[in-house]
Amino acid sequence: MGLFSYLIILNIFTGLKINGYDYLFIAKEPYDLVLKHAMVLNGTGEEELYRADIAIRNGYIVGVGYINPKESLVFDAGGLTIIPWPIRIEAGDKVVEHLLKNVYPRYSADEVFLQNEPYQGLSITEAAIFAELTPLELMNSLIKSDNTVAKVLIAPIIIKKEEASAKEMLARLTGYRAEFLEIEDRGIIDSGKKADFYIFKTRDYVDEKLIELLRRGAVPEPLYKVQNGKFINL
Repeated sequence: MGLFSYLIILNIFTGLKINGYDYLFIAKEPYDLVLKHAMVLNGTGEEELYRADIAIRNGYIVGVGYINPKESLVFDAGGLTIIPWPIRIEAGDKVVEHLLKNVYPRYSADEVFLQNEPYQGLSITEAAIFAELTPLELMNSLIKSDNTVAKVLIAPIIIKKEEASAKEMLARLTGYRAEFLEIEDRGIIDSGKKADFYIFKTRDYVDEKLIELLRRGAVPEPLYKVQNGKFINL
């Protein structure tokens, strides 16, 4: 058998990509962790909820699909949904700070992100839904209570929520946001990305309940959090 043929066969048995997912059959060494039987909403905005295993090594995802764990540590994620860790809007080259007192309606309520609790990280629109107020009523309340010195962040609208599906609204908080902020190693669940996840019970957040939550700029309350490939609240 020639070297070229050997390499082809080796590639087939060590990693095969089908429909964009990695199907890993043989690992040279155990993974640090394998999440089995999970439902995955991967943050790309393109894929619906699907079932897959996730293999992790050195804090990064090294496989998504069917994973043979071999001698690896396994966490049975049956009945659970895994999403990427949400990406926070922070000041930078593409996001600028502005004074709260004169930001609205100069900018759209979807472009203005609040920095103080209890609305930290939410746009004016999202915070208004949370507070059951109109955007103008919320702003008037914030300006009065903060004595006009608070600052907010201005970022372009990534996707209009009214026209978005659950997969797109999640991506607005994860994958789309990471792409906008030029964060290359986070925001989606895929090989080569950091293993940072929120994990929640699938049955607790289905259909309209999940959509309504994402529309408010929130994500499901995680049962578990994984950061750098390790459970931080297990």
